[in-house]
Amino acid sequence: MKLKSREVNIFSMSALDLFASGMGAFILLAVISLPFFGNVSKIPTSAPQTCPEVKVCPPPSTPKPDPVPAPAPSGFQKMQTLDLVVVLDVTGSMGQEINGLRAEIGNIARIIEMLSDSAAMRIVAFGDKNFDRPVSQFPLTLTKDITVLKSYLDQVNLDLGKGKGFNPGDNGESVYAGFEEASETKWRSEAQRRVIFIITDDEAHSGESRPLMSKVQNFANDKYSVSVRYSGDEDHEKEFYQELVKSGLGNYLDASDGSLTAALLIALMPK
Repeated sequence: MKLKSREVNIFSMSALDLFASGMGAFILLAVISLPFFGNVSKIPTSAPQTCPEVKVCPPPSTPKPDPVPAPAPSGFQKMQTLDLVVVLDVTGSMGQEINGLRAEIGNIARIIEMLSDSAAMRIVAFGDKNFDRPVSQFPLTLTKDITVLKSYLDQVNLDLGKGKGFNPGDNGESVYAGFEEASETKWRSEAQRRVIFIITDDEAHSGESRPLMSKVQNFANDKYSVSVRYSGDEDHEKEFYQELVKSGLGNYLDASDGSLTAALLIALMPK
């Protein structure tokens, strides 16, 4: 019987030791490196692409139509084409009235311009008949030419008349001569409405009241009228002018009726 050899192969044991040492070193490195495997295993991906914000422009706005003028109030109607003649007493006691008209002429002209399709104004100034020129007059001027009207009024001052003369002291003024000049105005042919507005604080010269009444009556009709602003305080004179405007189909006004602007606008209203 052959006995088994008990000799240990040196090379076999050495190889085993070498293998075991290598395996141990591998396991040790694997344990140390294990926490980092997660980061290594992730494959970096590109960042999501951000698209630029698209700006959407609003659609072009539809142009607004021109505003439609507000309709005129029911029953309102502009005056017909108007010619107005202001017959103004310029004697010594009329300073307040003259200054008032001078101060308000701009507003008066603007208001008339708005109320009428077309308007013109003329100024006739009168003083005392005993002067060479008791009456001064200015041409008919469109109310839109306010600067021209103002320049005319700037030439109107307290004055009994132009040239040589004297005041007889009979308390009368050249109302008749002033109205006569006004009635002979070169009216515009298209002026369907014609108004003469007398502003005074005195009566007509002696003997001229009746002729004045007759001349006013002949002038007036459904289109032409005569109104009076009387700023005096004599009852008989007041009564005369109230009668005069009846013949003239116009309006009677006095200082109690407010400013000249208000009085003049009332004077324009048909009876």
